Amino acid sequence: MAEDQRELIRRIASVVGHELRNPMAVINNSAYFVRAKLGATSLDPKVEKHLKIIESEIARADKLIGDMLTFSRAYEPAAETKPLDLLVKDSVGLYAAPDGGKVDLKLGAKDTPVRADAKAFADCVKRLLDNAFDAQGGKGTVKVATGADKSGVFLTVADTGSGVDAKVKDTLFDPFVTTKPRGMGLGLALARKLLGAVGGAVSYESTPKGTTFRVVLPKA
Repeated sequence: MAEDQRELIRRIASVVGHELRNPMAVINNSAYFVRAKLGATSLDPKVEKHLKIIESEIARADKLIGDMLTFSRAYEPAAETKPLDLLVKDSVGLYAAPDGGKVDLKLGAKDTPVRADAKAFADCVKRLLDNAFDAQGGKGTVKVATGADKSGVFLTVADTGSGVDAKVKDTLFDPFVTTKPRGMGLGLALARKLLGAVGGAVSYESTPKGTTFRVVLPKA
């Protein structure tokens, strides 16, 4: 991406973040006030349902704004040395799989250490898992595995979806590229950015029977 495009995204993200987060906070506070005023124990089920929708959509919008701001800003990783298996185990442990879905984890990198920002790494793993479950309709098993070879220490995330759409196979990691009806297409772009900051890389292989993402990190 050209530097002038990056600068434009930075400016847009800053303005959008400021102008939208303030009214969103007001809406969220108003929803909280309505819930408190009506009383949680006597709340009509339909009112409760719509209050939850308001809260959920505010959280979703806030995440989108956060992603855009994170992508647009310079990133300085708080890198530390840890075994990859420990990082992956912790990251998967923090992940909430959708109803009807589960993560099959196999650790094979043993005690091989890598340099990574633990929080950013967990965020990358979450984005790859979200992407995998989306490919499977939010259910089924996503396989996660680790190992080490000549290329470095690696993590794979494999789904059994229908594969990457041919229209985006060459631009899958570019910002704002998505085939989903909702979202801005920043998940994989952010994963690549966060991993690249610690010398890592992410790639994928896809067939009509599924896609496997491979994250490689240099040995510490």
